[in-house]
Amino acid sequence: MKKINLFILCSTVLLTSCAVRTGILVEVSDGSKPLLGEAVATIISGTFQVSNLDGLACDGTYDQYTQSRMLKTKVTCNDGRYGEVIILRTGTNLVNGSGEGRLNDGTAFRVLLGDMVHYRDAQGIWEKAK
Repeated sequence: MKKINLFILCSTVLLTSCAVRTGILVEVSDGSKPLLGEAVATIISGTFQVSNLDGLACDGTYDQYTQSRMLKTKVTCNDGRYGEVIILRTGTNLVNGSGEGRLNDGTAFRVLLGDMVHYRDAQGIWEKAK
């Protein structure tokens, strides 16, 4: 019996500790400092959270099992604002990507995931769209 309990305990610890994490950078159009954070996908949930040194923080959940390249989800911020974001994910494990969103007060924001964070200032669709 002790061996079974130990096996169950070890299995639970191993399964809940498995997580896929990717960095997030959010640039907000209202002049706020960029928000940094991460998205975490586990067996139990898909969550993301970002914050900046001025105290602004936003978070949300997403379907961690979807294999769709397009991910659309809701976001809630600690200053009462909320909104929606849509992201085009790329790469083998869909942990890179970029997208945009809008908060309920009309504030627009840009989201970069994973390796895309490092290409923040690269010439691309964002610059061409201006």
